[in-house]
Formats: sequence, structure tokens, C-alpha cells
Amino acid sequence: MVVITDMSRHFTEVSSVYRDVRTTDPEPVAHIAKELKGSANLKGADIGCGAGRYDLLLFQAIPRLRLTCVDANAAMLRHTAALLSGKGFDAFETRRSRVEDLVLEPGAYHFVCSFNAVHHFDFPDFLRTSRDGLADGGHLFVYTRLPEHNARSIWGRCFPGFREKETRLFELGGMHRWIEQADGLRFASATRFRYPRRASLDRLVEQARSRHYSTFSLYQRDEFERALAGFEANLRRRFGDPDAVEWQDENILIHIRRSHG
Repeated sequence: MVVITDMSRHFTEVSSVYRDVRTTDPEPVAHIAKELKGSANLKGADIGCGAGRYDLLLFQAIPRLRLTCVDANAAMLRHTAALLSGKGFDAFETRRSRVEDLVLEPGAYHFVCSFNAVHHFDFPDFLRTSRDGLADGGHLFVYTRLPEHNARSIWGRCFPGFREKETRLFELGGMHRWIEQADGLRFASATRFRYPRRASLDRLVEQARSRHYSTFSLYQRDEFERALAGFEANLRRRFGDPDAVEWQDENILIHIRRSHG
């Protein structure tokens, strides 16, 4: 059963522009392909796939991939299917489900992954579901940002209330403990990524108005407008050229292995 929530409505509303307003990083997908040792004919699942941005990169990086694209939002899944089909990929299925209700075929997947989505999940449920779907020795990859990454971003530093509103992100230590407590899984590695970014003030305002981070849906309308005005003022004060706002984004890729036997 898929329950309609305010967050579900948010993702439905942004689904048509999501790929245009979000930044997609190819580096974690290249790292995943390397960890999979260049294997072909793999079966994978992407949980919380959104509009398919990372699914396209996975198909481009992994030869003859078969992919299950999972999301709780029907509109996002339609955009995923249209993107992949439009690029000539057909070895995929879309599956609408919340993590709490998701059942993966036991032992059927060589890898499971999730990109910038686990803060919407119950993390222990996500681990159990992924573990059950993985073959012995299979891989689970979690790409996310940590609370400290959020605080150091251009949004955390300059958009009023952003750090305080975003309380859903998991600490690395907490995720590590959950992994170690999950039967049949072991923590393999955590790889940190840092990206230099550059954008105009107009582009950043466009992203915020498009609610490119779901954090913005946590603001009331008037509260958001006041915060956006404060954000513009902060950027103009901190950066001499509003067409050249520069900062660094940070993310982490956690690699987990399914135990043999």
C-alpha cells in the first residue's frame, strides 16, 4: 500500500522539473562500477530512484544491466521510464513501493543502491529489505549527504532556517551501527566526495523556487518567501559577483556487503 503524504505531493509536484533542477554526480556511479569490477549482465535495484537520473548513469556504466527502479511516487516512476526508454534502454522495470512495504525477490540481485534518498527511509528497514534481495557476496551502495555536509553547503550556510529544517539526515556513526547490527551485512567502506560548484544567484533562486531539495517543502509559504529574500541578501553580501557564486558540496558513498552463506 502506498500512502499519500505531504512529501509524496511534493515529489509529484516537482517530478516534471526534477532532473533539470537537481545536480547529478557521475563520480559515485563510476566508483560503483569499479567496485563491481567491470562485470556485465548484473541485476540491480535502485531504491528511491526519483526521476531516473542515476539509473541512466548506471545503464551507461554497467554493460547489459538489468535494473529494478523503485520509488513510492508514481509520477517519478513515469519520468524514469520515459527517460530510460528514450535513451534506448529497455532492461528495466519500475516498481511503486515504500521501503516499508517493499519485497525484493530473495537473493536475486547482485547489487542494490540508493542515491540521495535514504533520509526518507526507515534505515534498518531499508537494510533488511536490501539484504534479503541480495545474492551472497552482493553489494549495497548508499550515496547520501551527512548533517555536517548539509550545514557546510551553500544552502546550510546562506539559506535561513535550512539547517534547522533538515533533521532527517543520518549521522555516519548511526548508519554504521545499524549496519553492524543487521544480520548478514557488513560495512565495507565509506568514500567521501567533494565537488566544487559554481552558479549564478538566479540559478540558485530557480532551484529553491522549484523545491529541488525536499527541505524547502518543510517551509510555510510566507516563511519560505522571507527566507528566500534573506538568502539573496546573504549571497549578495558574501559574493562580489552574483553570477559567480562558488562553494563545495559534499557527499559520502557507503559500501556494504552481503555475507556469504
